Amino acid sequence: MKTHEIRWFFKEPQRYFNLFFERLPQEAATFEQRTDRYLIPVLEQGVGVKIRANRIEVKSRTANPIPVQIAPGLKGYRETWVKYGFDLQADQEIDFSLAESSGAWLEVYKERWATLVEVSHTHWYFHPAGTNPANWVQMEYTRVRIQNHFWYTFGLEWPSAATDEIPERFFSEIIPPDSLHQQESMSYPSFLYQQVALR
Repeated sequence: MKTHEIRWFFKEPQRYFNLFFERLPQEAATFEQRTDRYLIPVLEQGVGVKIRANRIEVKSRTANPIPVQIAPGLKGYRETWVKYGFDLQADQEIDFSLAESSGAWLEVYKERWATLVEVSHTHWYFHPAGTNPANWVQMEYTRVRIQNHFWYTFGLEWPSAATDEIPERFFSEIIPPDSLHQQESMSYPSFLYQQVALR
């Protein structure tokens, strides 16, 4: 699967994202708590390899990040990724306590709100994650715990073949001006590599 993605990371919670998800109809969004494990040695190369439950997922960036503005004053970097996913069988489960695996995996705990924004002729509709609307952008806000430190991330992800984008006025209505900056915008692998490098 080939997707575009824009993501920002923050040290403090961003109340306007909480308010947005709190105001959505209950059936329009999905909340989940989970722990993902990321393979540390490949993070420096901008590659993401993670284990989620009984599934391994691999993502690789296909081009350099592109500066974008999703609405006036709201700036970030759009990245294009190719993703692969494989379900693990019972006899393929990874034992993270093995000595040779010690320090190779980074545990990331997530509390995530997500909704799929379906765009149609400048109008938008909301669906829970896991559904399959015709033309969608996944919008998520997550509290992340890494090595006993909390961070917050807001992300947008959509298929590269999507024909419509979320209108600027949608973002302007929910995000205060000049709240999203390019220096806060990066991928999960890049952000996690920074955290590991600072250990």
